[in-house]
Amino acid sequence: MRQFEVYANPSATSASFAPYVVVLQSHYIDLKSVVVAPLVSDKLSTSVEIAIRFRGESLVLALTELGSIWAASLRNPLGDLLTYDYEIHRALDRLFKGF
Repeated sequence: MRQFEVYANPSATSASFAPYVVVLQSHYIDLKSVVVAPLVSDKLSTSVEIAIRFRGESLVLALTELGSIWAASLRNPLGDLLTYDYEIHRALDRLFKGF
């Protein structure tokens, strides 16, 4: 499991509005849980949400909704957001450092 890989959302409750989750945690840290943020179909509303194009869909990486889930619940990566590396790191800095 590598940083910025995209997986199908394993939660039946939220998969209808957040079909994917993105691994935010470094792949150098191997834990039973993993920090992820959902890819949602909502519009941008804050400076820590990023417009993403994934599998032909316009989505938003909602960093304000990040959380931890069991790593074992994520199977078969569907792709990655490595091309958004800079934007994701900038948004995480804004979220945690304020700039």
